[in-house]
Amino acid sequence: MENILNYQFNYGPQSAPVAMKPDPDAPIYASEDGRVASLSSQECIFLVKRTGEPHVMTFQVLQALDLCREFRTLDEHVARIQSTIPGLAGKREAVARVLDGLVQRKLLLSDADFIERLNHSPARVPVPMRAAFIRACDRPEQLGHLLASLADYERRYQANRRYVVIDDSVLAAHINEQRDLLREFARTTGCKVSYVGRAESAKIAEKFAKVNPRARDAVNVLLLREAHPQRQRFGGGRGRNLAILLSAGARLGLLDDDLRLPLRRPDFAEPGLDPNPNGLARASFYSSMEQALGGGSEVDEDPFELHLAACGQSLGALTAGPESSRLYGLSRDSLRGQNLGRLDLLSPGTHIVTTQHGTYGSSRTASALWLYQGLDPASRPEFWRDRESYLRNIEGHFLLAGVAKARLDEVPGFTPFTLDNSTMLPCTNPVGRAEDSLASALTRYCLPEGVALELPVAIGHVQETQRKRSADTLAASQPRVNDFLREFVRRQFGLFKAEDPGQRLTLLADVMRDLAHASSAERVEHLGEYLSYVRADIIDRLQHQIEAAEDAPVYWQADAREIVQANAKMLLASAPPRLADWPQDLDASGCASALSAELNTMADACAHWPTLWRHAADQGEKLLTAL
Repeated sequence: MENILNYQFNYGPQSAPVAMKPDPDAPIYASEDGRVASLSSQECIFLVKRTGEPHVMTFQVLQALDLCREFRTLDEHVARIQSTIPGLAGKREAVARVLDGLVQRKLLLSDADFIERLNHSPARVPVPMRAAFIRACDRPEQLGHLLASLADYERRYQANRRYVVIDDSVLAAHINEQRDLLREFARTTGCKVSYVGRAESAKIAEKFAKVNPRARDAVNVLLLREAHPQRQRFGGGRGRNLAILLSAGARLGLLDDDLRLPLRRPDFAEPGLDPNPNGLARASFYSSMEQALGGGSEVDEDPFELHLAACGQSLGALTAGPESSRLYGLSRDSLRGQNLGRLDLLSPGTHIVTTQHGTYGSSRTASALWLYQGLDPASRPEFWRDRESYLRNIEGHFLLAGVAKARLDEVPGFTPFTLDNSTMLPCTNPVGRAEDSLASALTRYCLPEGVALELPVAIGHVQETQRKRSADTLAASQPRVNDFLREFVRRQFGLFKAEDPGQRLTLLADVMRDLAHASSAERVEHLGEYLSYVRADIIDRLQHQIEAAEDAPVYWQADAREIVQANAKMLLASAPPRLADWPQDLDASGCASALSAELNTMADACAHWPTLWRHAADQGEKLLTAL
């Protein structure tokens, strides 16, 4: 509960609650979140956060309400209150009457009322899907596998979708080969296709610059490799920015060239919606890529339609429909123990802006740190079963990872499968890794009711070479520029009230420039605080995992402690606050200058993006057909 006044409850010594087995058929309740102001030494006013409705109560009743944050039966709440608040032992009936009164005043919300409130939302009418966009870059073999899987998809479902390859390749041989692969795909499937290479990207950029000459520099940086001051970095963000402009006003699919269909459903997948905002990933591990590519079971419906059924829809409409409720319904059992104040994403007005999936094949992460701090306990026995398989598993080469139930995510970290671009989606940094997670944060900032829905299905991911992840995993965390920008954006959530997402983005540009023009000492301090927070968070999470995993083998414990020690060493070191994308010889002053350059470049992009997107939306499909 959020407090207007600064106060806290001092419960004193607590007696152990009476052990009880809750009635599985009894309704469960949780307290509404709210703000509190004192009226006297005995009474306060409680303002319901969701509605603003005022309620006057004593501080003792407020204490009781504070202890009922999690969905439990009334009997469980009574037992906890009696064992926690002094003087209430033996007064069960009096406590029960107070809770009954809170139920009548709708300050204790039942599971049935919560689910009914969630389902009470009109369905949205989704806009059409314009195309499936494929980001490609100098990997013709990977693109060939993806197009072959899409050709199989078209033969099976006769979807006749449009496909657009956005090619950021540098080598002429690869450019020619990838263009030929797309032509052959069009010939064998009959689908409409478009190729967007460097020449086509320049043509698009010039069109936007003519309409808005003041945005020329920004649009070139956003879309063209040679225009960016850090052109040597990974350029996946350029492809995403082009896809968003070419699909403005519509929905789109987004694929990377090292992905492949079909979608597969993990053996651990279950129907329903997981309300836990801190849910962990599940994983199955294999000894070869061949086994990983056969993990789970193939999804027997059109994978795009499966995602499009949710993309652009309101959460309430998604959970309430007869077919949708089977896939995304919310159950009483899933709510039990959840803190109502942390279920903000489960709102009738929540808008599914993007949909996500898991991965079978290779992990999508540069390190395997998530296997230590973000893996569901149910997956751990297989992860660390024996030393030989453990050493293979920590490289993340052969696995199937995802969620067991559909789950909402505020800021997902990976490439979305479908996106609703009917209302302006923001740009992202055109260069650097973690561009998709930065885009997720910018989307949540611009569209506060927008969330991602991850489905309990996975897409194939086969990299061109096997990556050695264990070295990065065991070393101290080295956040990248886009990691820093993502967390910078997250800190702005809730601070601005503008309804228009374009106005929000221009406000963010000013906030970025504010930090960019701070003193050098202020910028160095800001970077240092960020890096300290990241490493301290890793240490804290892993310490808790080490304490909880009493049955972990010694080799897992040794590696987990090595990660803690590496981050602790960097946390205490007096090194310049460098981000991973920057030269390793930068001193503190150089880090401050580099941060200003990154922020100013991103601020210019954000400031001009709303005008660019609106022009693209006005053009509609003309932008694609003119290629």
